Amino acid sequence: MNSGFADLGTHEIFYKIRGSGPRIVMITGTNSDTRHSPTIYDVPGIEKFEVLNFDHRGMGQSSSPAQDPTLQDYADDIAKLLEIIDWQNAIVIGVSFGGMVAQHFALRHQEKVEKLILCCTSSGGAGGSSFPLHELIDYSPEEYARFIMKKMHLQHTDDWQKQNPVKARQMYEFYLRGAEAAHSTTAKKTAQKKQFLARAKHDVFNQLNELKIPTLVACGIHDGVAPVENSEALAAAIPNSQLHKFRGGHLFLREDPKSWPTLLKFMKDES
Repeated sequence: MNSGFADLGTHEIFYKIRGSGPRIVMITGTNSDTRHSPTIYDVPGIEKFEVLNFDHRGMGQSSSPAQDPTLQDYADDIAKLLEIIDWQNAIVIGVSFGGMVAQHFALRHQEKVEKLILCCTSSGGAGGSSFPLHELIDYSPEEYARFIMKKMHLQHTDDWQKQNPVKARQMYEFYLRGAEAAHSTTAKKTAQKKQFLARAKHDVFNQLNELKIPTLVACGIHDGVAPVENSEALAAAIPNSQLHKFRGGHLFLREDPKSWPTLLKFMKDES
């Protein structure tokens, strides 16, 4: 594992690189932290790739500049990071919020993207938006965890939770850990608010036809954060793209065992 801090001038980005083979940039979602498990490095078969994982500005171990960021700023952070570690291009995987950042990155730095994978995400605008997390800014970690676990998987209703108390408790604690990390300091909470507000302005739908990159769009059929129809709109708008729907909700990558093998096949396919 190669890890460290990349100095971007106004702030530092913490990153990890592991594996050997074709290069992957993993752009993770809201409340993500490279110290939390499981990670992309736990995916069977991923060791055949060289994978870059990092903390967004203000998240995990990365610091944040004072100004309010746009999604373009999050995308440009990645471009600067790639320059620092001397990566010319890579396969780009964006998950949830990371999928929004990935769209901006691909549109702004298309030459750096060999293939694009967009998971459980949205284009904004006419293509549909993901759930407005900025409306939850003032929720406590406990309130956030209780609310979001039902949006993340639409089948996980109150009745389901009563019938599956052990699984429900595990899920709640998973979401609570992420929320508590984002609320652990004033700086973390401020960074999360900035991320939520930047996310709320996401809209690249009318630009997606500019992408000339082989693209895979993937979603969970029970996702209440990024509904299936948003992924359908993404795939319809991006030339040379394909859509795959999986069992599960927003976390279908963990819930459907067919998901990662499908993504790995797309990444390996040289056709």
